[in-house]
Amino acid sequence: MKNRAVFDLQLMAADEIMQYIPPATIEDIKRKDEHPLYRAYIIGEEGEAVPVVVGRGGRVLNWLRSAISAMVTRLQFGTKIFFNHATTNEEQGRTPIGELVGKALEYVNGKMRAIAVTYIYPEHRDLPADAASIEAEVELDPTGRSNVIDAVHVLGISGIAVFDSKKHKPAFPAAGLVAQLQAWEQEQYNQGGEQMPELNLESVRTFLKSGAIQPSAVFDKPTLLSDSLVGDHVLSKLNQEYARRMKTEEELEAVKKEMPEKITKLETENKTLRQNIVIGRAREMANGIFTERKMPKTKIEFVTMKLPEFKIEGDTLDDATIKTQLNKFIDSKLDECAIYEKVFTPDPNAGKQPEPTAQPSGGDPNAGLGIDNV
Repeated sequence: MKNRAVFDLQLMAADEIMQYIPPATIEDIKRKDEHPLYRAYIIGEEGEAVPVVVGRGGRVLNWLRSAISAMVTRLQFGTKIFFNHATTNEEQGRTPIGELVGKALEYVNGKMRAIAVTYIYPEHRDLPADAASIEAEVELDPTGRSNVIDAVHVLGISGIAVFDSKKHKPAFPAAGLVAQLQAWEQEQYNQGGEQMPELNLESVRTFLKSGAIQPSAVFDKPTLLSDSLVGDHVLSKLNQEYARRMKTEEELEAVKKEMPEKITKLETENKTLRQNIVIGRAREMANGIFTERKMPKTKIEFVTMKLPEFKIEGDTLDDATIKTQLNKFIDSKLDECAIYEKVFTPDPNAGKQPEPTAQPSGGDPNAGLGIDNV
């Protein structure tokens, strides 16, 4: 929904008013007013204007295009609308007759115009109000020319006054009512009092588009889904989502099947890495143990050759644990070494007969031979 727009029309069509009012605002007003009255006013125009400056009287102000654009920017939704100006811009003691509900920029005949869209409260609709001007705090840049201000800066807008142009002259020559719409009337009339065309499908479409009103704001969910266009679209989206989820589930199942193998592989790699770390640390610690135990060179060489067989038990990898288990490993390998030594280095006395014991003279030569005397 656009709150600002630039368009090239002398007068705004009545139904154009709705496109500059936020849908939420329209709904809020509709709940409290069955036939709200909206009026669009020109409140500023590029060029010279003669407003009443509080404390200074009438001054000629030269409004640049940037100042008109800033005027629209400074307009705040909900700003109060008053009937006629007061002596000051104070709101105290004044009764608002409406509020600002939309704003726009209009570009006509080479000049920028500021448009204010107002909602007029039901009890004030009969007031003669065909002109409007802002009540604002402005900063003026004097030029040295008598009674002329060449630059105007709008700092803030406190209110908008509407009035009868026959009794009060607006500051801007073009200021005035450009469009009026009483919404949701069975019969509507334009500014010239001519009856508007009767309600039909095309006018309903135009109204909904101009107010940026979504179908869901008009119809409930069952009604929308019962429309074949909407139903087919929703069904198509559901089928696409179902297909996407099925594909995702298939991919997930494939991953699940691969996971045990990947986990086993990862565990094996982890064990191998852990063992390599232990072996590396054991090699570093072994030399110290060899020295502590004063082991001979041959046994050191044997145990060093067997170190790749060393495996740590448990999950602890601190030095104390490694050293304890490494000592046990060295003990087992020394026992193994002793066996090899017996095999490859036999006892030189093994298998020899013992020397005979000398017999005393005169003794029986068969003594000790197990032979009985005959």
